[in-house]
Amino acid sequence: MGIRDEARERTTAAIMEAARRELAEEGAGGLSMRAIAREVGMVSSAVYRYFPTREALLTAMIVESYGHLAEALNGASARTPARRWTRLAHTLRDWARSRPHEFQLIYGTPIPGYVAPPETIPAAAAVATPFLQIGLYASVEGFRNRRLTAQMAGMTDLVPDLEPSAAAAILAELAALIGAVSLELAGHLVGSADPADYLFEALVQRQIGTLGLGGS
Repeated sequence: MGIRDEARERTTAAIMEAARRELAEEGAGGLSMRAIAREVGMVSSAVYRYFPTREALLTAMIVESYGHLAEALNGASARTPARRWTRLAHTLRDWARSRPHEFQLIYGTPIPGYVAPPETIPAAAAVATPFLQIGLYASVEGFRNRRLTAQMAGMTDLVPDLEPSAAAAILAELAALIGAVSLELAGHLVGSADPADYLFEALVQRQIGTLGLGGS
């Protein structure tokens, strides 16, 4: 890598870092290219040489956040499917609690005027893949609807031996985990299941039963 490329990489990283600070303070909807440029010490027109639009910057941040979460999940190993599911679920929650603004960016309220482009799809799939690789190859009762299983072609492409109804069940349970964490981060469990540790663990154990992952 040449000196110019290294300089561009450093500036890009600085813009991304400033954008994440702006995200934490203002939320994704209030992300301002002008404010980011001011924090990095650039004129706003210069930022557009790195990210031609605000949407391009948001996309880069979303892809990066998916990558951070996927990296954390890929490190959650265990000997049995039940233990691996438990590790993955708690890794997801721990990551979200340590990086709430990144979690909200990828799973929170849609950003007005922003439509995620196709390049975010592989990044999102990288988060789902460790769950799909749990080792579940039998069909799952309640998820055998032909129309539903037909929709799972993309999921079974990620894990070729995965049974379509199992893919649907895993996707549903991953959605339940994300939903539970979203409620917790938004404060909706205060006054009921607060702290949320016991509710989350109960959810994970129920999922192990639903998916037929067996015991410890």
